[in-house]
Amino acid sequence: AVLKHVQGKNSRFPATSSGRVTRARGKGVELHFLRVHGLKQSKAANNQDGGLSDLLIFLERKASSFTTGNQTRQIMIKKSHMVGDYVFIGAAKEDADEILKLNTFTFAGAQLEIVESTEDLAGQSKVTRSKEGQEVAAKFQSILSQRYIGGINKLLKLDALASDAGLVTMGMFENPDLALRSFKGLMVICDEFFKTEEDKKEAIESISLANNNIDDVSQVESVATTFPHLKHLDMSGNQIANMAALERWKGKFKSLVSLYMTGNPIDTTDPNYKTTLLQWFPKLQIINNLPLRTAEEIAEKEAASRPKPIPQSGPDFRDVNGIGENFLLSFFSAYDNDRQCLASRLYDDQSQFSLAIDTQSVRDKDAPAPMGWGSYIKVSRNLMRITHQNARVQRLFKGANVIHELWKGLPPTKHPNIKDDLSKWIMDCHPLPGLADPAGQNPMGVDGLVITVHGEFEEYDEKTKVVGKRSFSRTFVLGPGQPGKEPIRVVSDMLALRAFNALPNVFLAPNQAPGDGSHNTDTNSQHQAMVAELCKQTGMVPQYSEMCLAQVGWEFDKALVIFNEKKAGLPSEAFAVPPQ
Repeated sequence: AVLKHVQGKNSRFPATSSGRVTRARGKGVELHFLRVHGLKQSKAANNQDGGLSDLLIFLERKASSFTTGNQTRQIMIKKSHMVGDYVFIGAAKEDADEILKLNTFTFAGAQLEIVESTEDLAGQSKVTRSKEGQEVAAKFQSILSQRYIGGINKLLKLDALASDAGLVTMGMFENPDLALRSFKGLMVICDEFFKTEEDKKEAIESISLANNNIDDVSQVESVATTFPHLKHLDMSGNQIANMAALERWKGKFKSLVSLYMTGNPIDTTDPNYKTTLLQWFPKLQIINNLPLRTAEEIAEKEAASRPKPIPQSGPDFRDVNGIGENFLLSFFSAYDNDRQCLASRLYDDQSQFSLAIDTQSVRDKDAPAPMGWGSYIKVSRNLMRITHQNARVQRLFKGANVIHELWKGLPPTKHPNIKDDLSKWIMDCHPLPGLADPAGQNPMGVDGLVITVHGEFEEYDEKTKVVGKRSFSRTFVLGPGQPGKEPIRVVSDMLALRAFNALPNVFLAPNQAPGDGSHNTDTNSQHQAMVAELCKQTGMVPQYSEMCLAQVGWEFDKALVIFNEKKAGLPSEAFAVPPQ
């Protein structure tokens, strides 16, 4: 039960709760009201009626699929209206129970929040409330004001509500259902106190729900939705007997630092409940005034749980006669500006192209929301998702004309200039023997190159006029061109796309962080490491590698650019093995 009944110390309300109940005219049907949030954040919000009809159809269809029995029961929403960011809906209790199961489902790109509501308190705005409703709201507002302790405490005292003279005088404990609805009404008025979520977060950091005879938090679940950023919560002196009674708060209160549970039966029935609470609430440090972990320990645990980047030691670029380098310097500019010419010049009737998107890739949590995948999803050949052989074959595109037609349907792009922004690229190149001879003269095959490129590009969405970034990996297999055509051709081109996440700068010396002066005490060893890496990538002897780096102020990426520009004029003694 949520609250102590005023007429009996041992009397408790039932564990179940319901929303606002009203009778539909002429039909005798009791309607239970729910509050839905997320419509205005969805793509359907741009529809003629604000997306309301689409939302109602979605809720009825999805909820109907949950019904059991010999045949699916049709869920029906009897009433609906929009107030601000919320939609309030009324349905029979059994239908409302099914619709509640859709809480956190995604509708038109937005996550829905569906909770029980009271029509007279939540279903009407301040402007549309009846006179009676306005009077009730004003009294609730007065009661909450008296229970608020500001200053450094920032505490809202909602303890022992059954003993509050104001609530008792209003008759809010005449029956269990009314008492439950009254608490939800208090939460609605709490929301109306503040213009923004940030104002509410700043004003209230602590709430006391002590001594309310609560035996299941489902009865006060609205505290978690109204105050998701709460830091301190007092649940002492209630009737929580096990972790199942706290289940509805699992994964919520993500900023909760301290929780008080003394005087609940769970203290004796479950000796391990504190360990479980630490798992459910990621920031929780203190239970029953006992520190169990520090903020530093929590941060270390979070850091340890994050995916670790693969250690990088710089690209391994084993070019042959500058073929790979020249290809890369020209390819991405041509792809951005003239895809038709690029396809006809470097691709032939045997060339293959495929594209795969990864919507679950690791990305910076502080980065902007990723761009949509609508332009790519229909041609994506992600083999983890596309498992049928026919679909895999259909999404492998062969021939210059077919590849160009596909490229025409992809959004315009702009890749960084390789010479100017080398740190935004990671490129590997290796010789690849045994490719089919396009001239048909060598049955043992001919030599080619396999090139793997990781980077980023800007993308322009022609429908929304929005410019955003994506990260990509692209693997090319290059081979000799057909007689009478370009000297090289693209045998295979595999493009993988993911949400933008900046690459590590692999051109920094080991242990060197961008802009970090804390490692400068070991400058000599860093320079030696950079010399060794430049020797590895260019084939130059250490003396010339050091001269090249010193010339550009020990900026590795600039040293590579200078080397590629001056390579043809370097003497043979600059190389450990003379270039071919």
